[in-house]
Amino acid sequence: MELGLTLTLCGLGAAFLLPALIIGCNLLYRRKKCTAEGCGLVIDIRVRHSSDNRSLHPVYEYWVDGVRYTSTGGYISNRVPPVGTQVDIRYDPNNPRNSYIFGYDDKVLRILCAVFSVVGLIPFAVCIAIALTLR
Repeated sequence: MELGLTLTLCGLGAAFLLPALIIGCNLLYRRKKCTAEGCGLVIDIRVRHSSDNRSLHPVYEYWVDGVRYTSTGGYISNRVPPVGTQVDIRYDPNNPRNSYIFGYDDKVLRILCAVFSVVGLIPFAVCIAIALTLR
């Protein structure tokens, strides 16, 4: 197989596998640090516009030791918890500002990690398939 094609395919695969690795490490770090459990309340839905559509992110509040914190959750298409919904959260007991909606935000990261991983592995699979057919 031609070296240029091989490097292009491997570079393309790596370009998708690197974000998958970063997202996966973020997910593991978040699970390790955010060990305290709490209850949050969705107080707003933040709309973010992108070039192709809009995404809805739940804004939730929670209290730790009498201090109110707010945070914004991830985006899952058409599955945003409505305003007024109580949500289970996990937060870092050493830094309560770091939190996520348990079972929701971690699902977003798992989906993103899986998508980037699969897309990143396709160029490597194509490269291997081409190499095997040229033998």
